[in-house]
Amino acid sequence: MYTRIRKFRITTRDGKTVLEETIDTKTISMGDLDSLIELFRIISSESRYRIMRFLSEREASSFKEICEALGYSQKTIAQSLDDLVRIHAVRRSPEGYMLSTVGKLLISQLKELAAILRKIREFEDLVMEFE
Repeated sequence: MYTRIRKFRITTRDGKTVLEETIDTKTISMGDLDSLIELFRIISSESRYRIMRFLSEREASSFKEICEALGYSQKTIAQSLDDLVRIHAVRRSPEGYMLSTVGKLLISQLKELAAILRKIREFEDLVMEFE
């Protein structure tokens, strides 16, 4: 198995690179992993995950729009949004709630992982025979 190294780049809307760094998984600490587990724990709740999915399809949504679209109580939505804001997956702006960069990355990586798992399941149905 090889270590996957990616480049992390932040650019402005006009294409100017503000930051570019290489991400090396060998430098990840146990504290970094603990933070990631906490993040996964938070989004493992159905209501919080559904809020993230809902926001991933929009620029921004008001509290009322989220409540009406998802059908949860206002208390559940409020607590879920507080948790998502706390882990920086969602941010609040004058336009409403929206996914942050962290939230967009989470959704993107979850989609990538789902695609990988779907491909693995396809191969599990194959039978290999040797003569």
